[in-house]
Amino acid sequence: MTRPATVRPRPDGSPLDETAADRRSGLAWSRYTQQAGLIAVVVLLGSAFAAINGDFASSDNLIELFRAVTLYFIVACASTLVLVGGGLDFSIGAVYALGAVVAGLLMTNGVPWPVAVLGGIGVGIAAGVINASVSVYLHVPPLIATLGMFFFAGGIAVVLTGGTDVYGFPDDFINIGAGELGGVPYLIFYAIAIGIVFHVLLESTVVGYNIRAIGGNRAAAAANGIRVARMDIGLYALSGGIAALAGILGAARLSTASPAAGGASLTFQVVTAVIIGGTSLFGGIGTIAGSALGAILFAEINNGLQVINVNPLYQNIFIGVILVAAVAIDQYRRRRRFRAGG
Repeated sequence: MTRPATVRPRPDGSPLDETAADRRSGLAWSRYTQQAGLIAVVVLLGSAFAAINGDFASSDNLIELFRAVTLYFIVACASTLVLVGGGLDFSIGAVYALGAVVAGLLMTNGVPWPVAVLGGIGVGIAAGVINASVSVYLHVPPLIATLGMFFFAGGIAVVLTGGTDVYGFPDDFINIGAGELGGVPYLIFYAIAIGIVFHVLLESTVVGYNIRAIGGNRAAAAANGIRVARMDIGLYALSGGIAALAGILGAARLSTASPAAGGASLTFQVVTAVIIGGTSLFGGIGTIAGSALGAILFAEINNGLQVINVNPLYQNIFIGVILVAAVAIDQYRRRRRFRAGG
């Protein structure tokens, strides 16, 4: 028997539908239980790797594992916002490479490295604006628009470099990606700072509320005065800029900007990590913490396979299985919410 809705006051004295509050509480509980499940998987998988080869649990290896997480997680932060807002950005792998290549070419042609970095990020932002504009104004589905940008940006990176790596960067630039503080790579500090900023943006600001509203119901969000088109452009621009920034940090770490960096591998690993972290492929639901756990899971799989001497080519098999499982779980969660009237 369905429980009738009761009314209780908000903090400001206005009424609040108790069933609506209960639904929000249920969603929050579902979010926490899913994240707890991911933590358990990460711990159990790590324990298995460590049992096979104790080197997995060494401090040096764990630092390397988290260093590997950083660039994927940085890109995943912006991808989470795009997915929560009902979008999808498959161009991030190519924009990652293009941002690094542009910044690298500028530096090797005498441009000061801070200006070169801004130039690379600017190219990423421009790619994101184009993605959103094609989707919003030409009504091309985001999947197709961003796949088109993936090939376009990847092609530009190859043309600019002739298919060869760019190197010969100043030491100060290399230090931002390869430097350490107390034995901990700078990249880990960058990832933590960016993760906190995106978490606060999504969970504690009007912008985050609007992103969730758009992802939940675009028509209703527009009817309530949210500028959906402007928000879409902002989200894709942010996604492109962050992808380019991650590519630039990757180039600084390796002292080389490669047009082959990122690519489809980065794109699918980031999107899969975000989805396995609890972000719905259909919008409205997702967290930065969940995406962090998803990114850690993939880095752990990649690292663990190497430590126990399993061919890393098996990584793609894991990615395929996890991606299908994540989407299946997302569909199951959606059906449960619909049956509950959420």
